[in-house]
Amino acid sequence: MKKRFASTLILSISCAYVFCQDSTEKKDTYSTIQKDSIAKSLVPVEGKAIVYILRPSKVAFVVKMGLKCDNVRIGGTKADTYVYSVLEPGKHTFLSTSENQATLSVTLEGGKIYYIRQEVKMGVFFAETGLKLEDEQKGQKDLRKCTLARDNVYTN
Repeated sequence: MKKRFASTLILSISCAYVFCQDSTEKKDTYSTIQKDSIAKSLVPVEGKAIVYILRPSKVAFVVKMGLKCDNVRIGGTKADTYVYSVLEPGKHTFLSTSENQATLSVTLEGGKIYYIRQEVKMGVFFAETGLKLEDEQKGQKDLRKCTLARDNVYTN
C-alpha cells in the first residue's frame, strides 16, 4: 500500500512538473548580439515605418535618457545605444527626457526607415538632450556605431 502511494505520488509530481514546464511562457532565446543584429536589419512592411532613435555619443555615458513616442514609453538610451519602433504612417511626436525635455514631430510614410539622433550635451547638473532627424546615410552610419538598448520596448 505504501509503495503504491509513493509511486502514485512520484508520478503525480512528475506529471505536474512536465505540465508546468509545457504551459509556462518560453524564455527569450536570442542573445543581445542577435537581437541587435535583427533590429539593424529590419525592412519595413507595407503600411508601416521603422524609426531608430540613436545616441552615438559617449558624452554623459552613464546617464540614461528616456524616450517616448506619442506619450508612450519606447525605451531609454545610454552612450552608443539605440531604440527602435515600428509605427503607423502619420504624424508622431517623440520626446527625449533628461535634465530638460526635447520634442520632435515627424510625419512618417509607410515603407520607410527614419533615423533620429538623440543629441547629448552637458547641462548644469545633468546631461541635456535634443532630437534631430538625420538623413539615411548619416543615420545608417550612426546605427552601425550603436547597439540595441536593453530596455527597448518594441518587440515583434
